[in-house]
Amino acid sequence: MHWFYMVLAVVFEVIGTTVMKWFVNHGHMFVGILFVAVMVGLAYVSLSQATSRIPVALANAFWEGLGMLLIALVSFAFLGESISLGQAAALVLAIVGIVIINYGSYLQSKNKQAVKQ
Repeated sequence: MHWFYMVLAVVFEVIGTTVMKWFVNHGHMFVGILFVAVMVGLAYVSLSQATSRIPVALANAFWEGLGMLLIALVSFAFLGESISLGQAAALVLAIVGIVIINYGSYLQSKNKQAVKQ
């Protein structure tokens, strides 16, 4: 269930940021700010539930990395923004970083289980 909350936190962040940008582009800055504030609040509530079982370092890397990747893809696909080759390379590096942190967390939990036995 904790990974469900983790993904939900990312979804709230992506929706909040995307819709905020749409509102701002259409001259409704205040509504955009209110909307993103609510969505970020929901994201943090979900994140707090996720971190009851997921290490904070892993949760933060997953949340920020996947959120950044999805926001970049959504802004490219739906908001007409461009992504340079350098930005695309940075997104790939962020994914690699998330994988490394996830693997490190896996090894750490595996070592803890071995010590208990």
